Amino acid sequence: MKISIKPNFNALSCLLFSLLISTLLLSLYSSMALASTAVNTDATPPVQTFDLMMVGGGLVTCSSLSRQNCVLGSQFTADAKQTSVYRLTQSALERAFKHPSLSGLTAPQKAILLHASQQQGNAGSSLSYQAFYDAISAVEKDFLTDLNDQVYYALLDLLEDEQAITSGINRQEHVMLSATQNQYGAQIFSLFTQQALLKKQQRQPQAKRPLIAVVTASARDPFESIDFYTQVFEQAGADVIWLPLDSALQAAIAQQQCDQLPVLREKIQGNVDRARLYPVATALQQSMCVSPDSLYQQLLNIDGLFLNGGDQRLTLSAWLTPQKKPSKALDIIKKRLQQHQIVIGGTSAGTAVMTAQYMVTGGTSHGALTYGVLAAEAPSERCEESHCQSDIPATAVTYSTTGGLGFFPFGVTDTHFSQRERQVRLFMLSALSENKLGFGVDENTALLVDLRNHKVSVVGEHGVWVVEQSHVTQTPLSYSGVMHYLTAGDNAKVDVVTQSLNHIQLLSADKTINKQVDVKREFNAWVDKACVDGQNDIDLGQAKLIIKPQSQQECDQIKRNGQHYQNINIQLNLVNH
Repeated sequence: MKISIKPNFNALSCLLFSLLISTLLLSLYSSMALASTAVNTDATPPVQTFDLMMVGGGLVTCSSLSRQNCVLGSQFTADAKQTSVYRLTQSALERAFKHPSLSGLTAPQKAILLHASQQQGNAGSSLSYQAFYDAISAVEKDFLTDLNDQVYYALLDLLEDEQAITSGINRQEHVMLSATQNQYGAQIFSLFTQQALLKKQQRQPQAKRPLIAVVTASARDPFESIDFYTQVFEQAGADVIWLPLDSALQAAIAQQQCDQLPVLREKIQGNVDRARLYPVATALQQSMCVSPDSLYQQLLNIDGLFLNGGDQRLTLSAWLTPQKKPSKALDIIKKRLQQHQIVIGGTSAGTAVMTAQYMVTGGTSHGALTYGVLAAEAPSERCEESHCQSDIPATAVTYSTTGGLGFFPFGVTDTHFSQRERQVRLFMLSALSENKLGFGVDENTALLVDLRNHKVSVVGEHGVWVVEQSHVTQTPLSYSGVMHYLTAGDNAKVDVVTQSLNHIQLLSADKTINKQVDVKREFNAWVDKACVDGQNDIDLGQAKLIIKPQSQQECDQIKRNGQHYQNINIQLNLVNH
């Protein structure tokens, strides 16, 4: 399909044309997913109800870009995208050098890139990222790491190959949900789809398939994962649309600068030259910018909204005006959430951004001990591996005092939790927040939230770490609180008055379905030892961590080879602060 948008229409013709394009492209995206590996195409609503699904990231899914997640023997068609490909050729570089985003490259820098292309010869026409990186590093070792973010990402975007199959049609990532080895991720996607159907059946009792919208604004390149999410939810049993809402679109609508969308994408979202790779998706974004009412109507029609992973700051700016006020789109979604008409899900950054409390934006537990917890802008994610210039250390924990989107009112949220040992960073940040509660969700795991009844429950492969009653004293600097770890099948209620969990129900250890796949990280081992010895004092160098069960009864589940626990005291005493 070739789309040509002429600039000289009168206002009425332009509006009608935009609505036509919007309708056409929305229809295309709602049916673009592969149907060959459908999972539960007529979803059956679950017994439990929830309003939020907060996933900790790392949803293991079989796709052509993640074949390691597929069962042995899984086959994709020849047109499936298997990796991103880059062109390190003289012609590709000459085209890239003409783009304004690379105007800052010096003549010696351009010479290095041209020399690298000459070294590659014909092989430079199709390179994986690693081969691309190695080819340039062979000429100048630190060339790419020394580039600032703007130039580095612009170079990648401008040299990325379209991987065209035919004119106007490029390779797409293909998903096979039912062929995923580890089925926890597929079950989480299916559960979200079922809950969206339940929401729809409140209005249409005979409905068989919900309408789910995916918003990929968390990514620097929000177009890259469209195929993945639309296919995942199509195969889980939903009709799916991709909404092109990101920080660039939000700014263009607010400032009435739809003709400047490519410039705003580069300036705010951080990507360039996307229309070359994603002509249909960028045309859809352009049409919705001209006619934002079509976007708002879709938000009124959908039964589920899913937010992707990436950078929660980008997600937040997609839903706020340039003045940092709630946009019309956010107002619509919040009203529907309050009326329990929609289920909202997110993974990684899509979970972190849901909080109404402080929103974590970066850093590690070690960084929290070394530099503290800072209300500051996070440095680039490349700072840990490149020579970036920032006043904030790469591992320092940073957060936003104004919070996130406000969907989740009960506490601070964190993700990739046990896998990245984030207990200390969440503990220290939650102690500073207003309600003193923190929820850390493990990978391939989800926290389900029933807002009406203040109920939380866990599904998936691992668990959710909760710290409550957390507070800080200044002299000497010390943090204290009570922690719980809930795994699949466990549930509890949030007491908003005492800012704690109550009515905690742990699935008995002999029925815990995921105990054989637990990730035994260092923190888990410390808790195990505390349960054996009655208390465990851990020297962290910059601090002493004290873990002490309130009674041995609290450790019974761990002793019976379960993973979950409740009511274990935690204290962190910092030295030299």
